[in-house]
Amino acid sequence: TASDGKFYAPLTAYARTSGRGDPMFHNPGEFSMQLPVGEAELTFVKGFEFFPQTVSIEIQEGEVSSLNVELERLTDMGAKGWFSASTHVHANYAGNLHNTLENLMMMSRAEDQDLVLEQVANKDNRILDYHYFEPGGQAHSISEPDQIVVVGQEYRPPFYGHIFMFGLSEHLISPFVTGYEGTAIESLYPSNTDMMLKAKAQGAVTGYVHPYNGDSDPLLGNLGGGKGFMVDAALGTADALEWSDANRAGFYPLYAAWNNGLKVTATGGEDSISSLHRSKLLGSLRTYVYTGSQGLDMQAWFDAMKKGRAVVSSGPLLEFNVEGALPGDTVSLPAGGGEVTLRGWLRSVTDLESLALVCNGQEVERIEFSRNTQRYDLETQLQIERSGWCHLRAEGAPGDRFPMDVAYTQAFTNPVWFQVGEEPIRNPESASYGLRWIDRLQELADSWPGWRSEREKAHVYQQFDAARDVYRANLDQ
Repeated sequence: TASDGKFYAPLTAYARTSGRGDPMFHNPGEFSMQLPVGEAELTFVKGFEFFPQTVSIEIQEGEVSSLNVELERLTDMGAKGWFSASTHVHANYAGNLHNTLENLMMMSRAEDQDLVLEQVANKDNRILDYHYFEPGGQAHSISEPDQIVVVGQEYRPPFYGHIFMFGLSEHLISPFVTGYEGTAIESLYPSNTDMMLKAKAQGAVTGYVHPYNGDSDPLLGNLGGGKGFMVDAALGTADALEWSDANRAGFYPLYAAWNNGLKVTATGGEDSISSLHRSKLLGSLRTYVYTGSQGLDMQAWFDAMKKGRAVVSSGPLLEFNVEGALPGDTVSLPAGGGEVTLRGWLRSVTDLESLALVCNGQEVERIEFSRNTQRYDLETQLQIERSGWCHLRAEGAPGDRFPMDVAYTQAFTNPVWFQVGEEPIRNPESASYGLRWIDRLQELADSWPGWRSEREKAHVYQQFDAARDVYRANLDQ
């Protein structure tokens, strides 16, 4: 902010406003700009692992004022084997900036991310960024040793919910959308299940994107923006469920899936559209994935993500282990169970409000923080009596979110699993939840006006029934 109270940016930068209304610009580390005479205040931010710093400088008429700012590092997640990326980034999607992969890489470096996961998508009848796709299912050729670029696809049906597909080995998948009312692709066939099976045949990783918002259970309404999730979680066609903003609504279907033993990975991806002046900031929701000694490698990252070795974050940094087992791992216990030691590590550049240990969907322990708390170490013992899971959730207050581009800061780990004897993970209430979800989904599908034939409807409903069979089997045990 300059002396006149206005925001300024370098002539060579693209001035932006974040999703929360904060004016800003990305830069590669050096920049020059013209400002009015007087005191100017600048805030420097570099992702989640450096403390932001606000400095003032006096601008003199006719003189060049220089400023050198070194940000203090909070921690180095990469040095510990954790590498971050947003699972939902668009280069071009309307707007007045002709964006490039090179510019996305610069922005991602400024946000301190290790991978850029760009998605080709349709905007109505146009396909944006398709020319960046390279067959082979590998990192894009523009990638560098310390920064990997992956070009995938967002499939965008308005009924079932949007999904990501990363690692397509041969080609982008068409049609890019179904269920567009008043068009030739109005039908709900092919389903998301069909499309994800096509993607998996090319070796891709799949997941539902920006599915839920707010605090309410999506089952109480029209299933939110991820209507097909409980079907594809049961059928194993969805690898992931994405967080695009801080919310608690997503935990209802996610916990139900985990309570049915469905090892879907939670990921973070904000759905930034970087060709717009106002958009969520790239990397404001991101996924930290542990690859350990394999380092920064595309295949290792996606393999570990699918295994659940991942943490979702909009700012806070979390680590969690049970007897040394990381998220995604399974701790084996004898019949009857046993006691385990759980350890958590929480750090943040913004103030935090709480940390919760959640097991099998129930809060087991909650720590409420006093003001100015940005770190906490947890160690606790827990008696495990049946097969299940535990994970950690951290949150900050809405008023403490700046400079993060979210409603409030939030982070949570994927679960560490417990196998007690030969007992499977079973939760009748969550199995019933899955069945009620699919019943509601079919009600909505029945009222859809665009089915082309009963044959198409029967095909999709057979998939619904196959998912029901999974939940019914869990309900009966």
